[in-house]
Amino acid sequence: MNSRKINILIVLMLLTCISLAQKPKKIYNNCLFKGMESYAKGDIDSELDKAKENFDEILLKDPESAMATIGLAAVYSFDKYTSKDYFKALAYFQKAFKAHPKFTADDKEVLNELFYKQDKKRKNRPINKNMDWELQHLEDKLIKYVREENNTDYAERFLKEFPDSKYYTNVSHILTYIKFRETEKQNTVNAFNQFLKDYPKAAQFNIAIKMRNKLAYNSAVTKGTLDDLRYFVETYPKALQVDEVKKIMGEIAYKEVLANQTLDAIDHFIVEFPNSSKMPAAKVLKKQLLFEWAKSVNSLEAYNKFVSLYPEGNQYIDIFNLKANTLGEEIVKDFPKEDYTFVKGFDNQQFNDFGGGIAKRPNGELVVVSTTRKAVDAMYDSWILGLDANGKMLWNKILGNRYDDIVNKVSISDQNEIYVAGITDAIVDSVKGKAWIYKLAANGENIFNQRVSMDEALDFVVYPDNKILIAGYIRNSEDTSSTPALVKINANGKRLWSRSYSNKGKVYSLASDASSTAFATAGNWIFAIDEAGYLKWDILLPEGQQSTAVGINADNKLLYSGSNTNGAFATAYNTSGKKLWESPLNLMGKGMVEQVVALPDNSFVIAGTFDNKIKLVHIDDLGKVKSEKEFSLPQGIKLNDITVTDGNSLAISATRLTDKTDLIVFKLNF
Repeated sequence: MNSRKINILIVLMLLTCISLAQKPKKIYNNCLFKGMESYAKGDIDSELDKAKENFDEILLKDPESAMATIGLAAVYSFDKYTSKDYFKALAYFQKAFKAHPKFTADDKEVLNELFYKQDKKRKNRPINKNMDWELQHLEDKLIKYVREENNTDYAERFLKEFPDSKYYTNVSHILTYIKFRETEKQNTVNAFNQFLKDYPKAAQFNIAIKMRNKLAYNSAVTKGTLDDLRYFVETYPKALQVDEVKKIMGEIAYKEVLANQTLDAIDHFIVEFPNSSKMPAAKVLKKQLLFEWAKSVNSLEAYNKFVSLYPEGNQYIDIFNLKANTLGEEIVKDFPKEDYTFVKGFDNQQFNDFGGGIAKRPNGELVVVSTTRKAVDAMYDSWILGLDANGKMLWNKILGNRYDDIVNKVSISDQNEIYVAGITDAIVDSVKGKAWIYKLAANGENIFNQRVSMDEALDFVVYPDNKILIAGYIRNSEDTSSTPALVKINANGKRLWSRSYSNKGKVYSLASDASSTAFATAGNWIFAIDEAGYLKWDILLPEGQQSTAVGINADNKLLYSGSNTNGAFATAYNTSGKKLWESPLNLMGKGMVEQVVALPDNSFVIAGTFDNKIKLVHIDDLGKVKSEKEFSLPQGIKLNDITVTDGNSLAISATRLTDKTDLIVFKLNF
């Protein structure tokens, strides 16, 4: 072929293309339809490529050309076309559909032909119906393709390009499903965390959490360190494995505690693992460590800390005794030099401990009672301590009634039973209430707890038959005076008789002899009564003389003591009321004689509190003063009670007068 013919052919082809570009109908007929009707792959691609190129050229000149846009949708949606793109097909068709184009007769003819070639059932349908059908057809084809391809890129592209599609939610599920399966294959904590971050509304969200948590759990357990396990618990607090991990952590942490053996470590363990199965063992260990710490520190603060946490048990007793020794060492520094067997200070959890009594048991042990609280803001109760002969606490218990209880006296029967008396149902500030006595068996079991028909029990004696005579007073409602009173009860606490007297005052003290005659002192009046409560003799003391204590020795010599205008006195009588002698005593200051006891050598010790000091006078049975002693503390001290122990030894109970009063017990030889 010569060059001229070639040039002519090229010109003709260019003219044809220009013509096709200007006429969508010709592109449909000459390119699109030919491609759709071709069988060979190469012919299909060739014709549809030309159609795509020509439609694109039209859109360059006329971007709103509906026929060109629909033509491109047809090209890209043709299944056998190598460059098919269902996304572009739907996008192009949506563009034309949304523009609501007005088609010419030629346009409709071409479109009807297109729709017929796609589906013969669509022939002769109105163009708007076919447009609706085509839009649905293309969208269905795309969604089917996205589902079948199972490709995240396609799903993400669909969601990005067609946010208003009715299939948007469905494709979202497809995307998250694909992503979930990809995450499953990666099977790492990071992969699952990324999935959960990116797809918080995924249907697989909860299962992804469980799978992530299981992986994290396995990793933490495999590493097996407290830090890794703690990180799991803190990072995934709602994981099903948290309880199991905490259990493992507790076991590991407890092993570390056992290795460290420190209070800080055990305290941290108890706070962090309160539900650990090791908690009972941890508490036992803490108690032991605190016990060892308190002993090593050897200070009141350390002992107080232990006692406040563990107010019972063997270690409590050990610590309590160590604390008693330390308090005693402090006290003895301010005491005069004497032949002490022991000096102890007893403090119940830094509460106020005051008053009470002391008595010796048949085996030589001591029973001390005082008033204290069981807990902060609790009412006052009686505090009973059992001590050995050297002042070591063997046991203690707190007993009481509903309101405040104040104890004044304790006594031990020949059967080793314990009797305690004072006031119950009182309010300390106003000190009202009823006299009260209770009885415990030798083993501490309660026998009775009895109110008595007087206002306060100051002293009592226990007869050999275990009947009890109680001394005290009754307040007069008309004025502030008191009436002396006695009540006798049987061994079970039942009242046998009671007496009140016309004199003013109180029955301060009692003593009894082998015939069960009781000797009483009631201020300016002293007297003796038989078992039935009838007077055997009585004496009205001279004006200005007040007797407040009485004692009897083995020779049945009575010693009454108290105050007079010159200071204090001691007067001896026989059991018939005959005065034997009287001696002045050097007991001066604000206070009173409170106790008289007889020593085995028949001498007497007279004791009282004067100007917040305890003063003792040792006098023989003829009235000669053998010695005088004074015990003082910077804060002040008050006598509670004295009792004879072994030989010429006395055990003394006292109250140290501080902001937090303490109980002091000391024993010395005469």
